[in-house]
Amino acid sequence: MAPSKRLTTCSALVPLALVWAVALTWAGSASTQAFAQVQVQSLAAPDLFSPSAAETGLSGDLWKDASPGVVREALPKLAAKPLSPAAAGLARRVLATGAAAPAGIGDDPELGATRAMALIALGEARGADAVLDRVPGVAGSAELSLAAAEAALITGADDKACRIGETLSVERSSPYWLRLRAFCQALAGQNGAAQLTLTLAAQQTKDADYARLMNALLSGTPAGAANLKNGINYALSRKLGLDVSSAAAVATASPALKATFKPPEPAAPSDLTAGQASTLAALRAAKGLPAFTDAAKAALPTIAALARADAPLEDPVLLARAALAAGDLATAQTLRGKLTGDAIPGATTTDLALLDATLAAAEGRKDSQILDGLIERGVQGGAKSPAQPAAMILAAFGAPMGPDARAAFAMFDPGKPAAMAGRLIVLDDAAAAGRQGETALLALSIAADAGPAGPGPVDRARLVRALLKAGLDADARAFAVEGLLALQVK
Repeated sequence: MAPSKRLTTCSALVPLALVWAVALTWAGSASTQAFAQVQVQSLAAPDLFSPSAAETGLSGDLWKDASPGVVREALPKLAAKPLSPAAAGLARRVLATGAAAPAGIGDDPELGATRAMALIALGEARGADAVLDRVPGVAGSAELSLAAAEAALITGADDKACRIGETLSVERSSPYWLRLRAFCQALAGQNGAAQLTLTLAAQQTKDADYARLMNALLSGTPAGAANLKNGINYALSRKLGLDVSSAAAVATASPALKATFKPPEPAAPSDLTAGQASTLAALRAAKGLPAFTDAAKAALPTIAALARADAPLEDPVLLARAALAAGDLATAQTLRGKLTGDAIPGATTTDLALLDATLAAAEGRKDSQILDGLIERGVQGGAKSPAQPAAMILAAFGAPMGPDARAAFAMFDPGKPAAMAGRLIVLDDAAAAGRQGETALLALSIAADAGPAGPGPVDRARLVRALLKAGLDADARAFAVEGLLALQVK
């Protein structure tokens, strides 16, 4: 009986052992398959929008649910059209963010190159260079290769640009690549080949500045002034030892190269009285917001020193306005804090109301008292008062209005929107749905169409409200401040 029991027991154990063996084999196989899938997924090439150019604070879901058509319509504008500072700031943030692209966009070399060229045009050549180092298919795309070569040349990596030109497998005989090849051949000491390539390039299109610089490099003829029209001319100018930072050279610079030249940091004057006089003269002489902003940035050390000092201020509202234009909110707040008297030197009650509105916008503050006061100034000043369009912009932050203010505000009509009605409706819808990337691109499309000054007050108010709703608060504040300052600077 005992052997029979042992046999029965062993017989029962055999199927169990087989079950465990099969289970372990299956588990191992499943684990291997899962690991293989992970490997495949980890080795999959990123799309052209996934690599980031910089840390932007925006998430990898930036393009979630975004319309591919909106991306295709808006993106080329950012590479080709001048933008206001607020729009340029938003464009840099959006384009530098690494995020999976909408369907049908991530593998489009033309759009990937457009993203990179827009970054370059916005002064982010290093970021574009980093992006293009991590995307697939550069050598097989003339557009991606051109963006990569320009980024390399602008950042001083001439040898890298030459390697990009060498590995390009398409459209190698187009004018840009012939010019780059001639430059690279000259760098390698192949002057005869470079001269021949230069001749071939000249037969296709004429570029007098490039020809002048190349002939100087090859034969020692006078080079003349540096030229910064594009990366190749910039690289040639550097190679020839020309002064690329001179005023004449910078005047020829493309937006991409102009952004690489920063004016020297000004120092605060030792004589604040003389410094205040010269600062006020420069600010008053500036025509238009861009010139005013340049003057404000140049004078910022003096303005900050005046804010810290106890010296009397001749025009504190103008100085605070300049501090805001230069991006120094703290100094503007300090100057505003000094204005406690009934009469403010050099300013009207409307000037003060506009300054308070700009400060509130810069802080992102919903201030009903300031908004109601601005509306009151708008009623008193009539339809031509800058307080009326200013109230439109400030109201976008959502501060509640009092009953009288609402009634007065409802009668304001500072002009018609310039943006397409359909685009504004889709903008509002995208913001309400939380489609952050789509909201940003629609806003940028509207801003690009408006030109370097940015949208007018009516469109700008819609943009500010939409950007706030989409969670792009810093950009909304920048658009609002820019618009409010434009109403105060003529």
